[in-house]
Amino acid sequence: MQLSSVAVSGVGGHSAGDQAYLLHVLEYMLAIEKLKHSYLNACDSKDVPVIISSFVSSSCLIDYGPVGIFTNPEDLAQVFKEVACHDFMLESHHAHNPIIKILDSERASGDWSLTYHLINLSNETITTLQGSYRDLYQKAEGQWLIQETVFRAASSLNLEIEERMLKVIFAGKP
Repeated sequence: MQLSSVAVSGVGGHSAGDQAYLLHVLEYMLAIEKLKHSYLNACDSKDVPVIISSFVSSSCLIDYGPVGIFTNPEDLAQVFKEVACHDFMLESHHAHNPIIKILDSERASGDWSLTYHLINLSNETITTLQGSYRDLYQKAEGQWLIQETVFRAASSLNLEIEERMLKVIFAGKP
């Protein structure tokens, strides 16, 4: 984690040299990273209550492009249950390269890269997707939550398992 990726000067009347302020910034950044990783781990383990609890309860925006746009986490969870909560869907979400900016003591933004892998045992396909998240976070009752998240895919590799051989069915930008 680099302090250079944080907006530290002038926020909340504190200077960059204020050690207590910098400690809070680091604490906030770690909490936001934990939130994002907990959310993605919940997606992998199909833990719908944790997925829902990762978001603010109202006035949120979840824009996952072709998957849908949602204004509350319950609607996202419903689609997630229908599409992903199956034993034949083996998913792995990997968030990396975070750039987190603490806007003030209750608001932050974050840009993340995502590498997503899916092995679908039902239709015998493998998908690898690369993309990015742009998030806004809100601190509520002492806990950081996702207020807005937008995901955009950058590339995809779709493979088909045919007669124990892999066949590329798509590779490129979606």
